[in-house]
Amino acid sequence: MLSYGESTLTIGSGIIDVLGYDDDGNFVANPIEGIKNVAKHHPYAKVENDVAKKALQTFMEIAKAENYPYMGDVNRNRWIPTALGNFKPTCLTPYSMNSDVLFEKKHILVIGFEGMKDFYADMVAKNLKKDFEEKKSITSLVIKSDLVNSRDLRDISSIDIAFWLEHEEGFNSFKNQLKPHVTPDTVIVLPAVLGLDPNYDLLDRLQQDLKTTFIEVFSLPPAITGLRLNKMLVSYAKKCGVEIIKKAKVIAAEVVDNKCKSVIVESHGRQKKFYADDFILATGGIYGGGLIAGIGSLKEPIFNIDIEVPEVQTDWSDKKLFSKGKQLFAQFGIEVNNNLVPITKDGKQIIDNLKIVGRNLAGYDFCYEKSGNGVALITAYKAAMDLCKVVR
Repeated sequence: MLSYGESTLTIGSGIIDVLGYDDDGNFVANPIEGIKNVAKHHPYAKVENDVAKKALQTFMEIAKAENYPYMGDVNRNRWIPTALGNFKPTCLTPYSMNSDVLFEKKHILVIGFEGMKDFYADMVAKNLKKDFEEKKSITSLVIKSDLVNSRDLRDISSIDIAFWLEHEEGFNSFKNQLKPHVTPDTVIVLPAVLGLDPNYDLLDRLQQDLKTTFIEVFSLPPAITGLRLNKMLVSYAKKCGVEIIKKAKVIAAEVVDNKCKSVIVESHGRQKKFYADDFILATGGIYGGGLIAGIGSLKEPIFNIDIEVPEVQTDWSDKKLFSKGKQLFAQFGIEVNNNLVPITKDGKQIIDNLKIVGRNLAGYDFCYEKSGNGVALITAYKAAMDLCKVVR
């Protein structure tokens, strides 16, 4: 695996959205059934339904094997709270984000941290009150720490809080400030700060000591739930014998007769070729640097694949940021066939031994339909399994 910089997983939510809304904006209760009805240009349309289901189940097995199990049902979307205090649909989450208990407990206590600018407990509590109305008692509390005086002018991040909680002094201070405010019928909502590593050690200790339930909410980057997911997958990959070469910037590919022979990596001022029988491209979209935008143009830079876009860039998007439909620019990507091989407008394969996965793919707006990590996981699984069949 050739990697340049950190994966975008490290700034993501760490949850697996499969399909939350259809093209008309209707909620999808069963994501596995929902992906059967996507448009033919959508990445899910290139994946058999049983393969998609197997991909999600395999992910659950990997998480369990790494002692960081996820919860959820591939046949049911769940509603989880966000850092704004509203709810969004998702499919699979870490156990620390088990929102089901929100609907069971009588009292919700939202926790913030002094100096942390990415999570406002009072705002979260206010918005939760709108959803639950008078059905529950909802309050907020700001936890104090010595971090405010030790960070100069820099804002306190979720990583700072997590590091503080991993030390006994911080853990005990946090627990003692909480203790007077909780009962067994209280559920505590807080940003994802319960440890930097993919485990539930801090969560289990707190729930046992305080005899109450905690729910983590993914916050703005750096998102610890995303960091944990990345660490978990890297750990599992290494155990499977995958060699991960970091700081390896792939700048070009050697393609002969529609077949990629090698990719060229630039590192520390030198260039080196890496040869393989097959290649999988997972470099991300426009924001991740996997697609490069110009004036009226868009290109995948490694394999030099041009992507058809409107010449006038103002036509790339809806002027209303929060429009009721999908954004056109979000759907830009590489067109592929049912084997995830890149194709031209008339369906001819561009590079026969290259497969495209994740955000490089055309045909979906992950933000609108809530499908980001789902498309990444399911298409990557299909690409890998298809190549395993070839090797066998």
